[in-house]
Amino acid sequence: MTTEINWKQLDNDNGYRFLLGEWTIGDVLPFENEHFAITDTFEPIKEGLVQWTRKFTYRGESPEACKLSMDFATNFEPEYYMIPSVTYNGNGWGSGLEPKGLERDGQPWAYAWHRTAVAGATYSEGGGISVALFGEPPRDMQGFSCSLKPVAGRVIHRLIWPESESPATYNDRDRYGEAYEAERNFVPGETFTARAFLALHAYTVPRTSWRMMLAEAWRMQKRPVRAWYDPKRIWELGMAYAKNGLWAEDGDFRGFAIGRKWNGEKWAQARHYEIGWCGQNASLANSMLADYLNSGNEDSLHRGLAVLDGWTAGGRLPNGMIHCHYDYVLLFKQAQLEVQDACNLGTAALNLFEAEQLALRCGVERSIYRETALGICDFAISVQSPEGRIGKSWKNDGSPHDPEGTVGCFLVPPLVKAYELTGNEIYLHGAELGYRYYMRELIDNGYTTAGALDTYCVDKESAIPLLKAGLALFRVTGKRTVLEWAEHAAWYLATWQWHHTVGYDAGTALGDMGYDTFGGTAVSTQHHHIDPYALAFVEDWLELAALTGNRMWRERALAAWANATIGISDGSLTVMGKLRPEGSQDEGFCHTRWKDPFEVTQWLVAWPTAFRLEVLRRVGVEALRE
Repeated sequence: MTTEINWKQLDNDNGYRFLLGEWTIGDVLPFENEHFAITDTFEPIKEGLVQWTRKFTYRGESPEACKLSMDFATNFEPEYYMIPSVTYNGNGWGSGLEPKGLERDGQPWAYAWHRTAVAGATYSEGGGISVALFGEPPRDMQGFSCSLKPVAGRVIHRLIWPESESPATYNDRDRYGEAYEAERNFVPGETFTARAFLALHAYTVPRTSWRMMLAEAWRMQKRPVRAWYDPKRIWELGMAYAKNGLWAEDGDFRGFAIGRKWNGEKWAQARHYEIGWCGQNASLANSMLADYLNSGNEDSLHRGLAVLDGWTAGGRLPNGMIHCHYDYVLLFKQAQLEVQDACNLGTAALNLFEAEQLALRCGVERSIYRETALGICDFAISVQSPEGRIGKSWKNDGSPHDPEGTVGCFLVPPLVKAYELTGNEIYLHGAELGYRYYMRELIDNGYTTAGALDTYCVDKESAIPLLKAGLALFRVTGKRTVLEWAEHAAWYLATWQWHHTVGYDAGTALGDMGYDTFGGTAVSTQHHHIDPYALAFVEDWLELAALTGNRMWRERALAAWANATIGISDGSLTVMGKLRPEGSQDEGFCHTRWKDPFEVTQWLVAWPTAFRLEVLRRVGVEALRE
């Protein structure tokens, strides 16, 4: 099929019809308000991409508050649709109460441009044709919104001025506030010019053509980035927060608390100890060993070994699993509530394999670290279904607690590592079987699920092991298919990354701290805030860039790294009237109308520190230079 895009004006000023060869893609609809004269112009930017400029001229006789729009109606009923970071084919998966479908009570959802990872982006596909419409990011908060409106046999991609969020504003997990409606008054003779972009594509592989929108939005908005601190200083600040802000000695536990919260008077440690996910005890311990190797600091060596020795001695279960939360070993949480999950177990196994090697370099033999990691891998093999599914979580006796969710893929990368270290084909077979199963979820559905453990929905985190496992399998097998799958997972992760900067007003926490959304990633369809979790795959995007020759992955990695350094305290940073401990950083940045809009979550959790140290110890300083 030809990829040449053409358009023609319809009779009676009834808009424009867009064609791909002889195929009708859809129609630019006229703006139906007699008080405005409209001029539309279209400029081809490159193959498949058209710039659409609409000039509105107000012809009313007196000032009036008006709503303006740009509408493109597809010639197909959508088989799949997306608003990046907000909705993936309607968010039907999971138990969350986030916005579902395209409408609420018969009214189409409208989302602010700062809520979407590409400014005001909407995407739909059907019948071999895909359409994406996105806007030009404004320089201030006077922005616009986007919407997908279903009509008989079609869907309308819409941009709306001034900004609105309706029929309600999703402003907290599973909660809604009133609709937001900004006003824009027009005076006689006033003109307003809006610019948008149409990405139009014929496809043969479903649920992939949104890559074009992402690539073009990135090309338009990318720019040099700079981290708040140089890597050496980031390492120092990370060590300071881990040792002075997170270190805990509780009964026989020696390790790191999950974070610090404001108790009304001071930043107090939360009494919760987790091996992976938010707590990242295993990764922080490995960074302590790396710090000893870099600096000879005996204190770092002793702390790192104390954490790893304690967890492998006191945290193992007879079936090969390990307690993901040491709280239950200390018996201050109800044992009947305990489950072990794939995210924590997979993270623990990978870090324990690494820990054995780091310990040897420190002159310490700890074969129990590898034994514990292999025990986790053996458990994963024992519960894997013939189709490849591993599961999300288990009770302590090994019986399944929840078998669903792409999150089960977190146990695949350690299976690849187990094969590398032992040569045992059972691990490689299990890894390949599991990887095919979980990649099929992304390929078939267009989304991944259940990785953000405090929600149960479509999310970003569950795709991270799809990227990691594909790269790991490519390293040991050389199969191009797994590299292609890894890159597909990387593209999906890119749908969660901010392609633009939002200029927050002074007087908001984000405005006052100079927060830049560019490069950050949102959490899930159930949790609308940006966090630094892209740190977990910075090294993988860097590796993907080297393997594919596509520099965009390196650009995205460096943007994610720079974004993830914003808000690290050097000990003198005050945010929302509270002095921050040295090395600490917020988990969440409320980039949209979420809880207290345009502020921060005030949760100084452990994982951002752990992931930054992990990136530095694995890729080195030079890899993070422009």
